[in-house]
Amino acid sequence: MTIDLTDTTTGAIHEALTQARRRMGGPASGTVLTLIIVTNEAEQYDAVRAANQAGREHPSRILAVISRRPKAESRLDAEIRVGETGPGETILLRMYGPLGQHADSVAAPLLAPDVPVVTWWPDEAPPSPSADPLCRDRRGGQRYAQGHAADPGQDLQAG
Repeated sequence: MTIDLTDTTTGAIHEALTQARRRMGGPASGTVLTLIIVTNEAEQYDAVRAANQAGREHPSRILAVISRRPKAESRLDAEIRVGETGPGETILLRMYGPLGQHADSVAAPLLAPDVPVVTWWPDEAPPSPSADPLCRDRRGGQRYAQGHAADPGQDLQAG
């Protein structure tokens, strides 16, 4: 099931995700981690595909954080995929304008509860990944960071 939300909020994304899970027949998500993928539009397909392949072995909530057109007006678009590529959930978050500079504030309400969070930059990691706001732990759980590899599948392998 795919749900597209244009000019939306994290509250609306969370509600759509809950409704999709109910329609699929399960109120719980059963995820073992939240994977945040920080990428661009051109590279997101391969990165999300690699994450979905790994998710078949380890059900995950995948949040693809994609900043687009930094000079545009702030807007959040989301594409939610549940039950299509595996047992987990995939949410593509396309942030326009200055909102892209605050990806941590957009991702935080969408983190799966009570599971570790892994942040992955398949393109180019920041100089100090642990200092990136997406790696700061606001919930008291575990956070991990993974940098760049030439092949997105090389960083993130199933099994």
